[in-house]
Amino acid sequence: MSLDRYRTAIVTGASRGIGAAIVRELRVGGLEVYAVARSADELMALARETGCRPLALDVSHRDAVISALGSLDADVLVNNAAALARSAASWETAPDDIDTLLDVNLRGTLNCLAATVPGMKARGLGHIVNLGSTAGTSPLPGMPVYGMTKAAIHNLCGTLRLDLHGSGVRVSEIAPGRVETGAHLALTEDRDEGRRRFYDGFETLQPGDIAEAVMFVLGAPQRMDVSYMEIVPTDQSYGGSQYFRRG
Repeated sequence: MSLDRYRTAIVTGASRGIGAAIVRELRVGGLEVYAVARSADELMALARETGCRPLALDVSHRDAVISALGSLDADVLVNNAAALARSAASWETAPDDIDTLLDVNLRGTLNCLAATVPGMKARGLGHIVNLGSTAGTSPLPGMPVYGMTKAAIHNLCGTLRLDLHGSGVRVSEIAPGRVETGAHLALTEDRDEGRRRFYDGFETLQPGDIAEAVMFVLGAPQRMDVSYMEIVPTDQSYGGSQYFRRG
């Protein structure tokens, strides 16, 4: 598999976890990578490590996204930026949490598409990789609004393929199960309790596992579009509702 057809990539949510792992792999693959996140300090550290180009940017701000990304002629867009919120029933989710989930998970994705897809279509080449979640296709208790946003991403990937039919631009959705990024700690008031609940004793996926999946779909022959890939830990099943604890 080769990435020779691609030169430039944009990765959102790149400051840590899955996003940072994807940046590292893309840089090893020889691409110029623009790493996007809100945390300038973490991006600068990643830039020193990998040689990526850091862009401190809030993807929910459309004008700023268009201004920063619209002229980059990106061949690859990895929409990885995502927010989580504390566990709650749908009717109990705090309005501020709802706003954050919608702003980052949906509005941010659409803003990045607006900045990059016109150029991809004009050049007849490009690849959009949207990071979904098993929560978007299987109900998970305690994460209803997050799951709603990821279900919307799942639907968006399908409509993108229809909208881009015949353009040469590929669209892939990668839907991970539980990945040990630390993001799950935001689901509980007590971070130590969150670690016990989600990580301790579980053999979870690691960020590098998802980065390798991204490299696989990008490196597939141009005739081949991996439109949907679900990746779960061996010990996790039924969209996450069943998880075997080894510890």
